[in-house]
Amino acid sequence: MLFTTELQDVLFFREHESHVQFKQALDAKYGHTEAYSAAHTAYLLEQIGSKEDFLARIGDYEKNGGVDVMEFVPLRREDVRRFLDFGTAEHGADFCERWEKVADGWAVHLRDYGKAVNYADGLAILELGSGAGVGTWSVASQLRPGSVFVSTDFDPICIRNADAIARHLGLQDRMAGLLANFWRLPFADEALDMVCTHYALDEAREVPSILTEVSRVLRPGGRFILTARINPWDRQHKLMEPFGIAPEECDALLKRVRLQCGPEELVEWAAQAGLSLLDRTDYTPETGHARTILVFEKKI
Repeated sequence: MLFTTELQDVLFFREHESHVQFKQALDAKYGHTEAYSAAHTAYLLEQIGSKEDFLARIGDYEKNGGVDVMEFVPLRREDVRRFLDFGTAEHGADFCERWEKVADGWAVHLRDYGKAVNYADGLAILELGSGAGVGTWSVASQLRPGSVFVSTDFDPICIRNADAIARHLGLQDRMAGLLANFWRLPFADEALDMVCTHYALDEAREVPSILTEVSRVLRPGGRFILTARINPWDRQHKLMEPFGIAPEECDALLKRVRLQCGPEELVEWAAQAGLSLLDRTDYTPETGHARTILVFEKKI
């Protein structure tokens, strides 16, 4: 199934196709504007109605939801040219310049994240979630001698961001994007030295299952490094506030449906998957949300 956002996927898992179609129509009509936000909130209130209904949907997914097969985002005819253009060195140069400026601004953690991933030479590195290429750039720009780097996403456009960055940095022989999903990674057991992700767990469903898969593909002693929001409310409040859900209720509800619900729960779920916490660094910039970099090691 195609995703909207992780919490919406949970709330609408029984009517997912119609919800995706509505979201696509809303995107086409309004783009990312205030009118979009107002129309989307009105739709949510119409479909769900009340806090009781919201909680009932949480309970339904808690018992009956999950991820069996995650389909890849399909390319439409009008996307084919865009798919090709996104993989060019010119596009990569634009991205690298943009994300370097971001690292000097709100993303105060970004260079530290790439440095933590590249802790040794000769690593086989896998990234979960190419996305817009922010974390991808940080890892790629600090890639050490002998290391190879594969960046995965289930959106074909997003993996082309990784290809573009590789071309611009001259890393085509050591770095590439790969179409894949996080719950069934196309790697053998113990194939990798490092798995990393920059906010992808904040935007994914069935986080404990992803951590189990990460542990499977890591060699004993291999590392998993992630960046995540410290307060999930910072991401979820627009979906919860219209139903009268308070910030202090947020994390417990997310935990019930196995979404990212704070660093402490990530550490607990990771431990259950055989990943031990080595280090945690928190960042609380004056602007933007509080965030953390967690470093795990697979038990030997």
